Amino acid sequence: MNIEEIKKWITKANPNESIIYYTGHLAEERDKIEIRKMADAFWIAAQQKKIDLFQKKIKEGNPNHKPIYEYIARRLKSERKKSNPIH
Repeated sequence: MNIEEIKKWITKANPNESIIYYTGHLAEERDKIEIRKMADAFWIAAQQKKIDLFQKKIKEGNPNHKPIYEYIARRLKSERKKSNPIH
């Protein structure tokens, strides 16, 4: 996903909707600029309390291979603006 697609998903996603934004071993692969930018965009949105981030191990590692994870973002419920009652 590029930055614009990430922003669009965060804006349009329904509360509790999830997306797998990366599959692999992110800590080992962040040296690639596209991967780092994508991960950073999700991290910033999480810091802004727009999404939660978590990961799920889908393949065990061994001495020759790193484990494989799915990196998942879940849209948080947005705060509703308080409406002004009509008097």
